[in-house]
Formats: sequence, structure tokens, C-alpha cells
Amino acid sequence: MRLRLPAFLIVASLPALVLGAWVALASGWSLSPGLGATVYLLANLMVFTDALDLLLRVFFRRWHTRTVPRGAPPISVPLDVGTFTPYQVGLHLRPYALAVSVHNAADELDDFLEAMEPHRDRLWVIDDASTDDTWFRLQQSGVRCVRASTNRRKPGAIKELLTYLPPEIATVVVLDPDVKILDNARRDLSDLERVIFDFQLSRMAAVTPRVAVRPDGWLARLQAFEYAMACSLGRRSLADRSITSGVAIYRRDALAKALDRHSLSVYAEDLRNALILLGQGEAIYYDGRLVVQTEGKRTWRAWFSQRVGWYYGLLRVYAGHLGDVGRSARGRLFFSYQFVVYMGLFTVLLHPFRLLGLGLLALSTVNGVDFLLGLDWVPDVAASAPALFLFAYLKYTAISLVASALVAAGPREWLRLLPTVPIYFFYALFHILPVTVGYLNWLSLSLGGGRVYRDHYESEESLREQQRRGSK
Repeated sequence: MRLRLPAFLIVASLPALVLGAWVALASGWSLSPGLGATVYLLANLMVFTDALDLLLRVFFRRWHTRTVPRGAPPISVPLDVGTFTPYQVGLHLRPYALAVSVHNAADELDDFLEAMEPHRDRLWVIDDASTDDTWFRLQQSGVRCVRASTNRRKPGAIKELLTYLPPEIATVVVLDPDVKILDNARRDLSDLERVIFDFQLSRMAAVTPRVAVRPDGWLARLQAFEYAMACSLGRRSLADRSITSGVAIYRRDALAKALDRHSLSVYAEDLRNALILLGQGEAIYYDGRLVVQTEGKRTWRAWFSQRVGWYYGLLRVYAGHLGDVGRSARGRLFFSYQFVVYMGLFTVLLHPFRLLGLGLLALSTVNGVDFLLGLDWVPDVAASAPALFLFAYLKYTAISLVASALVAAGPREWLRLLPTVPIYFFYALFHILPVTVGYLNWLSLSLGGGRVYRDHYESEESLREQQRRGSK
């Protein structure tokens, strides 16, 4: 298969690299006289932390599975559950249900029902107090459905739906209405049922699958690369203390236990579930055999709103569950790294320094353009050295290239990810902005004010009501 690079990539990336090299060569690859280590470290902070994270996660991933034979399934822990034929799996598989919450989903309902057609006999849907004709159309479709009297958002709706499930259902697959469960098309046994069967024998609390973004457009391709790293490196490196995503398989009693302690806020609801369960001594693992495809955000505005909500939720949940964080980090070094160093230090505490690094790289870029045009408007000081940006770009692109080869599920996927590598550095830099806004939202709301930016997850009235109830 021959890789065809899009014209956008050729136009945007190669000239930028050539111009950057010219600037660096013309200035003798100098980082400006008197450049201090502080400036260099700040400008490359994202590069250094992401490179360290990549190395550690590869090491942890191999350490957890060091006794697993080469070519074994991509699972974060060795599952010693025995070997069973498809017939035996079908015979002993305990009842399970696919649980989905929908709200005002009339426009997407047909696509959702079509995607769920292979699993219709196991599907349970709760209409979370829709105001359009979603409930009427669900009833017409013939799927098992119940209706909530008030809109509680996904965690609250799933909690209510659990009360309607028959008592014999032992396993609950929590899904979003915009996903599609991919399968290897074998006639004897589906990927979903094989993964659920092994999960039931493991007796763990939850298993998280690989979530893949449909690569429809450049923004979606960038998100596909991001999700691939989050699953194949992030979750897979955590052994039996992984973190659930919005799509996950739960032991029914474990899910009920988590939702009993849950604030039922939609912000970082999956991270809250994970921390509650891990804090109670439960185990969660990653199983990459099950792939669930979702749609990425199609516009930068929708993407920005999503990321603001994600990181507001992350800080809110992390601050509200420090006890669970501490209990989750106990035991082995890699657990302390994930929950204390990576989440607490790299993601939260070092963020202001990442923001400063973004400013330095922007100044370096402006000075490079100033040098090329011969304007001499920007002073040539340590903080504005043109080579700062070039060095950071080259190093981060090299890291991204290595990561793309590590997370791809085969040569075809790697070829789909490869075109995003030269521009992923810019995506990662831009990501700093919604993260900052999300953290500012948390700070502002904690001080009794309103949000700096209103994302699409919750209304201002709903958030203020949660604050009055003391929800963390």
C-alpha cells in the first residue's frame, strides 16, 4: 500500500521546516547569546515531559506483560482465565446488557439503532427526559426503553436504568449513542462476547476497550492519533489500575457501587467512576481486542468546548477525590507515577509553566519571521531565539513518529496516522489553551464566580445548583 501525503501536508509542513532550517543555519544554530537553562527548559517543557511519559509507559506496558508470549492480545494484564471454545463461551456466558442514555437524539436515532442492530437483543435505552420525539421513536423501534421524568445527564440516567435491568444481568456495557462496536466478523464468536466472557471470569470491576476515532477529516485524524496514544499507551500501561472511558464494561454491582458515591455530574464522570472503584480496592484493566469507534469533533469550536469541559472535570474530580487518588497510587511505582506524577504534577501543577513555554515558542516563531523579512522589530534576546521553536518542533515530531509506530494496531493504521505526525506538534500546543480555560473555570467556580467559558456540558444554573449542594 502506497502512502499518499495530502496536498495540505506538503504545503503546510515542508515549507515551514525549510524556512525554520534556513533561520537556524543563518543564525549559526545559535540559541542566542546568554540563553539560560530556564528559558530552554520552559520552551521544551512539553517536549521533555511527553518524551519521558512515552518512555515510561512503554517500559510499564512491557513490564506488566513480560510473561505473556509474543503476539498475545493487547491486554494490560495477563488474564489467567483458561482456554474455552466458542461453544463453551456461549454456554457459560452470563447475561449482560448494553446500557445507553439518550437525550433529544431524534436526528441521530436512526444511525444509532442501525449501529446497535447486531446487539439489539441486549440493548437497553433510557430516554433522559427528551423534549423532542425521541421517546416516541424509541417506542416505535421496538427496543427495550424506559423514560426518565427529569433530565439527569448520563451518570444519573444510567443509575436509574440499572433499577430496570433484570436481576440476572451480571455485566453492564455502558455506551454513548454515537459509537459503533467494531467486530472481526467471525461467525462463531464476536469480539464483544469474548471480551465480556473473559472479564466475567476475571472478577474485576471494569474493563475499558480501545476507543478509535473515525478519521473523517484532518481534525478527526489528529483526534484519532490522540485517542490511540491514550488507549494503547496510556490505559494499557496501567495494568489492573486502568481508567475507564465513556465506553466501558462493568460488573453490575461495581457500577452500582460507584454510582452510589458519584456526584452524578457529567464532568469527567468516567474518571470519577474509576477513582471510586480503585479507591475501594477494585481492579480495572484495558482490553484492546474490543474496538469501539466514535465520531471526533468536526469543528474546532466543538473540540475547544469539549476539551474545556474535560479539563475542568479532571481538576474538579482530582481535587474532590484526593483520598481515592492516594489509595489508587499505592503499591507499585507505576501507579504512583500515573496518579501522582502524571496527573497531579505533569497535567495540573506544571500547566502554568507549559503556558509560559507556549509564549516562548510563539515569540521564537515571531522572531524567526522577523529575521526572514529583515524587519528587526523583535529584539534578539534569549527568549526570542528563532532556533527555540525549530528545536522543539523537530524533537516533538521525532517523538510523535516513534509513538505512531508504537500505538498503531497494524501497518494500515500506522499509514493512516503517519500524515498527522508533522503537524501533531501544533495540535499539542493548541491543546494548552482549552486546558487553561478549563482550569480557570474550576478556579472561578471554586471562588464563587461564574465560568470563564461556558462549555456545552452543563448550564450555568445546573453548575450553581451543584455548588449549592456541595457537589465536588
